[in-house]
Amino acid sequence: MPRPKLPRPVGIRIEIAKAGGLTDNELISLIQRGDYSALRQAGPDQLSWDILKEYAEENGTALEQAIREGYTFSFLTVRGLIHYLLYRFGLKQQQDFQVTEGALDGVALTGAEVADLRSTVPAFWHLTEIGTAHGSKPDSSPPGGNESKVFRIERLNYHSIPLGEVRPDNREPATSTLKA
Repeated sequence: MPRPKLPRPVGIRIEIAKAGGLTDNELISLIQRGDYSALRQAGPDQLSWDILKEYAEENGTALEQAIREGYTFSFLTVRGLIHYLLYRFGLKQQQDFQVTEGALDGVALTGAEVADLRSTVPAFWHLTEIGTAHGSKPDSSPPGGNESKVFRIERLNYHSIPLGEVRPDNREPATSTLKA
């Protein structure tokens, strides 16, 4: 079964709840009971959980699947990606990576984290390996279990999309490739 596509605010709230210590089963149970006061304790005080409540009312089965099996963001901005990295992997801007125009540089991820990131972020985010960070994080994938790879994560722009693929403006695809 394909992974559900979630709006950014819903996916980020799942990650905030998990980063706050809730298990998949606890999170699902709180949502099913409508106990959003307990969710407020898992995240920043000013954060509203209304979007998660509304999404659960209309898409309860898909939300449960997303919590248990993972999801893909339907769209993700640079700021959304920064929040995802913070809550999912504990990576902090300026400390663990740098933000440049349209990209994040120096993001150290293990093999499992790379697989998770690639399956979660939309295809317009491109990961380029730029090095190895020795001994920075344990990795569950052999060999070299204690090595993380360092990545540049950048958003492909309109000019990088081959015209034969789906275009953002939904016009008929042409046969050549756009040039920058």
